[in-house]
Amino acid sequence: MKKTKFKLPIFISILLLGLGCFFVGRKNGHCDFFKDILSRYPEENIAVNLIVDLTHDGNDDLLVISQDALEITLEVYTITDGKPVVIYKDSASDNHAGWRWYYLTVVDDKDYILQYTPEIWNGIGNYHLEVFSFDQKGQKEILETQKLPYDSIHISEDKKLDLLNKTENFKVIYEKWLACSTPLITIGSDPFTGHSVNYILKEKLPNTY
Repeated sequence: MKKTKFKLPIFISILLLGLGCFFVGRKNGHCDFFKDILSRYPEENIAVNLIVDLTHDGNDDLLVISQDALEITLEVYTITDGKPVVIYKDSASDNHAGWRWYYLTVVDDKDYILQYTPEIWNGIGNYHLEVFSFDQKGQKEILETQKLPYDSIHISEDKKLDLLNKTENFKVIYEKWLACSTPLITIGSDPFTGHSVNYILKEKLPNTY
């Protein structure tokens, strides 16, 4: 697999200046649990860890982004019955036929993950975005989901305008979420917007261990 070099663009650095407002009023009762979790990772593999409340129970959860030679992994830990539990794990890559970009977003002072998945090959594919959190048992709770089946090859002339309108509507929704989100992992070129950003959040923030 082609190795991707990750750089931090200037505009991302500016965006990160406002990230501190995302994280206020956190409880630190799980500090020892999370330090133990992080000690299990090779230090050189951890890109960043963030204290969030993705279960919306008022207690800390831990989001870890780690990287090795083959893939980038995002994991979310919560504390259930006094034990740390992985409630979400996914990998990102720059596969041409589909990948997952991740953002952290806040709605009504609550943390959510925005997952954007463009899957396109030779003009055919699907665009998908999902904004979600978790319940206290670690089950995914979806705030919003949008899908856009896309086929610019086999479409008839009378349906091209409809596809164009649907594409524009999806883009408006996607950009609405981007405006209030902080990128965690973005890899490769987005065929939908034309943007190309190879980036993993690596800034040390007040809400890291």
